[in-house]
Amino acid sequence: MKKLEWLIAWRYLGAQRKSLFVSLIGIFSMLGVSIGVFALIIALSAINGFEQEVTAQMIGKDAHFEIQSYNADPMYDYDALASEIRAKEPSVIASAPYIIYKVGISSKKVNDGIVIYGIDAERSKEVVDIHKHMKWGVYSVDSFPDSEGNLRPSIILGSGLASRLRVSVGEKILLQTFQNPEEMVGSGGPKMLAVIVSGIFETGMYEYDGNLAYVGIPELQRLLGMGDAVTGIQFRVKDHWKAGEIVDSISKWLPYPYYGIDWKVKNITLLKWMNYEKFIVAAVICLIILVAAFNIISSLIMVVIDKTREIGILRSMGLSKKSIMRVFMLMGSFIGVAGTLFGGSIGLALCLVQEKYRLIKLPGDVYVLPYFPMQVQVLDIVLIFVIGIALCIFATLLPAWKASRLDPVGAIRHE
Repeated sequence: MKKLEWLIAWRYLGAQRKSLFVSLIGIFSMLGVSIGVFALIIALSAINGFEQEVTAQMIGKDAHFEIQSYNADPMYDYDALASEIRAKEPSVIASAPYIIYKVGISSKKVNDGIVIYGIDAERSKEVVDIHKHMKWGVYSVDSFPDSEGNLRPSIILGSGLASRLRVSVGEKILLQTFQNPEEMVGSGGPKMLAVIVSGIFETGMYEYDGNLAYVGIPELQRLLGMGDAVTGIQFRVKDHWKAGEIVDSISKWLPYPYYGIDWKVKNITLLKWMNYEKFIVAAVICLIILVAAFNIISSLIMVVIDKTREIGILRSMGLSKKSIMRVFMLMGSFIGVAGTLFGGSIGLALCLVQEKYRLIKLPGDVYVLPYFPMQVQVLDIVLIFVIGIALCIFATLLPAWKASRLDPVGAIRHE
């Protein structure tokens, strides 16, 4: 009997071609499901890709967690504090002091303002990965000779910043501190430091490449008049996902005025936005599939009206109400499965191509990544296929129930 139900459902589905209006509704229903599933796969894969890439960039360019002082007070006992933290937290594998400050920067052609880091190059590369992204020159903040042969402090620039300043490796640029008028009167004006570009890095994230620079800690201490103090300490741990737990543990004994902040808290706004965006996009696109499901209802109701006499004949020949119901559920399922597989296959193929070859590029000065990222997650694909097919099957219940309730005698007399 089940084989007969499949044959009848397939015949009714093909017979729609005799009724142009019913046929068009069926086609648009399938296309609606295809578009919805296609869009959902593309959207979720894109959000997954952005989340993965941005997270990878954050944990590679930023420390897993940092220790800072309230009110940005200078930190003098940083080596002792770092040693104590590493002794009490076995998960900590590296640490490095740093200074962060906003300064003016000038080349022969451009003046700009940047965020500059003072680092110990050797210790810092155990904590962050900037050294892995050197595009030109070397990863070094040691002294470099200028065009006249004089040794000067060196600086590492992001590629976007170097392009904006119109400088290359070996050229001299000038750093200067920002001061308000009262400070300038008392100190004789802003302090300046001439440096040589030793290297240029490119991470692929404009936020870093366009705004950051690195010099040695001693040079920045002299420029800012900080003595032997630093701004804070950066740490790397074995598992970056547990950085928050380590910070919570340290906070229980860390003396005032110090506090810890992990990479997730530091970027909490961006991470929350990505989670909310994924939910909202999925919900909106699911509405497209839901609209397509309502089109399936309309299509099947039209088929029921068109096939009323044949349904009556089938019932009089002994086909049960459940069998009639299953026939129309199978018809809706054909539309749902075909639409889901068609749209899903195209969406999945495009995502995999973009994930592997990165054909679609993005403007680096607008987005944090230079390409459109994709990450296909098996669980997402399975859920999308299940939801798409389930909605379509659910949409068949009303017209299938209506068809099964037709009176055989009245249906045979239907014209």
